Amino acid sequence: MSEAHPHPRANPPTVSIHGRRVPYLERRTIGRRDYFLLEQVGPRRSYRAFDPRSGPGGDFFIVQQLEPGPRLDQRLRVLRRLKHDAFPRCVEWQRRGESTEVVLTWMEGISLADYLEHVRNGRRPPVAPGEAVRLIHGLANGLNRLHQSLQLAHGDLQPANLVLTSHPSRLVMIDFGSAWTVETTTRRHEGDGRHPIYAAPEISQASPVVGFHADQFSASVILYELLTGVVPYDGLGGKAGRPEFQAEATGMLIAPSQIHPRCGELPRSLRELLNRVTLRGLALDPDARYPDRRAWLNDLFELSATFRLPVPDSTGTRLLTRVVDWFTRRGEGQ
Repeated sequence: MSEAHPHPRANPPTVSIHGRRVPYLERRTIGRRDYFLLEQVGPRRSYRAFDPRSGPGGDFFIVQQLEPGPRLDQRLRVLRRLKHDAFPRCVEWQRRGESTEVVLTWMEGISLADYLEHVRNGRRPPVAPGEAVRLIHGLANGLNRLHQSLQLAHGDLQPANLVLTSHPSRLVMIDFGSAWTVETTTRRHEGDGRHPIYAAPEISQASPVVGFHADQFSASVILYELLTGVVPYDGLGGKAGRPEFQAEATGMLIAPSQIHPRCGELPRSLRELLNRVTLRGLALDPDARYPDRRAWLNDLFELSATFRLPVPDSTGTRLLTRVVDWFTRRGEGQ
């Protein structure tokens, strides 16, 4: 049974986490374990949770509630395939009424959406161009593993569904609520991967076959945002592919080097390579993007290598790791 709490302001219930009393929203029993829901994460009904009896001192998890509907079985099939350390792994799940509760391993860090918000407000430094490329190259490798080894398309890449971790800093996908198996890509349901900005145009246009190229587009929007601080196509992102914008969409896409001084001040050869790789992934026509995963990964690898930023000794990586560590420690203390 779930033990719901009204969470009054004066005296909210607390749980001991690593010697500190931390307020929680609700306690849920899933299987034989009690999970204390601490805060909502991501755009869906997902929560960062704590299990005091998991290992020495307890551990954090993601508790996600899957609502009933035609996508439920598909989502469960997706979660069962996540058996790699690069992704949250399914620990257990159980039916509760008509919905299903799923427990996933927690990826420590800060939501990329939260980090970008701090950057926009001037509270944190922007990500350096070379560091942005390194992060997206790592994300692209994770997508390649998702597509090729697990036969899954993520379908909903956006900053709220990515965690920026530390040691080392990397982007990890945490929400697979819109993911679909490759064999069902032509039978996606209404609402799958429909973020108005980060979704590829072919998703909003209900294209019958959607997969790698859509994830490539979404990752490229995030790369552009990391490089420039703004969303491509004059803030429209994937919406630029809609019929009402198509006539002027081409002129809306401006190279990163023309948007932000950090990109414009790069050496010419590096600047041109950065522009080419970023803009190709943002083509509104999926046939104009990288034709396959290997070609995309190769160009991202070349771009990352050209920046000459080795991960262990990179100044940008060390700075980003310190920032993420600060957010992580602050989150545990709340």
